[in-house]
Amino acid sequence: MTGLSCLALADAHHLLQWADVIGAMSFEAQRGQIDAFDEEIIALKPHPGMQHVGINLRALLDGSEVIASSKGIRTQDALSIRSIPQIHGAARDQVEHATRQIETELNSATDNPLVLGTPDSYRVVSQANPHGQSVALAADMLAIAMAEIGSVAERRLDRLVNPHVSGLPAFLVSNPGVNSGMMIVQYVAASLCGQNRQLAQPAVLDNFVTSGLQEDHLSMGTNAALKLHQVLANVTQILAIEYLLAAQAFEFLKDQRFGAGTDRAWRLLREVVPAYEQDRWLAPDIAAAAQLLKDTALPNLH
Repeated sequence: MTGLSCLALADAHHLLQWADVIGAMSFEAQRGQIDAFDEEIIALKPHPGMQHVGINLRALLDGSEVIASSKGIRTQDALSIRSIPQIHGAARDQVEHATRQIETELNSATDNPLVLGTPDSYRVVSQANPHGQSVALAADMLAIAMAEIGSVAERRLDRLVNPHVSGLPAFLVSNPGVNSGMMIVQYVAASLCGQNRQLAQPAVLDNFVTSGLQEDHLSMGTNAALKLHQVLANVTQILAIEYLLAAQAFEFLKDQRFGAGTDRAWRLLREVVPAYEQDRWLAPDIAAAAQLLKDTALPNLH
């Protein structure tokens, strides 16, 4: 369970960097009100992860003419748009907690029995250090946190395809009466979110008895770690879909300059996925975007 959780931690760190980039693209595509990310406002709620995300978003959106020209067009955005620092930041804090728990476990003695002392003077002690509750709880909490990253990404991408709230063409296609556009990929994202809600149920609560009542409380940590990996795989797909949709939205706004970081992200995707002009099979596009997320390491943005 500990080894699986270590691999999951690396993936979670990587995805959270991308989530900030893609979330910033969706924010910009929907002409978000940048005051929500004001440094003084964010500082009034001093959770470390929230501060980190606020810095990232301001850097990504720096220099955006789209954002500058949209200032004041509405009082506030929907929560999925304006609360990116709060939601992504909370997930980052859970990753940091899980990292501490799992690193401590890596540096622990977890055998039973344990031999203490020296070769000349030793004790053999039966105890419970193999119990993996710390890792199991960390994996369960990380699954919940990352499922939330997927959930809020799906809410953002749903708004991108909805002309009633986006101000963009329906389903992000210039000729919506003839083409169905990006409609169906929102279905895919919603389905993956539904699966993540099931996978985010805590494994540690699903206990049973083994070994003739000797092992009558089990951590279920391996199950927790395995389902965490599936949550992360699903979140990768959801973020890939949001990336596709945000980049497609940019096609309708490119007469203005984008943010320093969001523009780079848009151009990076266009190297592997062309703009959407008429209906085509979207599975290869999702796969290409997901592979880009997996393969491309992002530097710290601050």
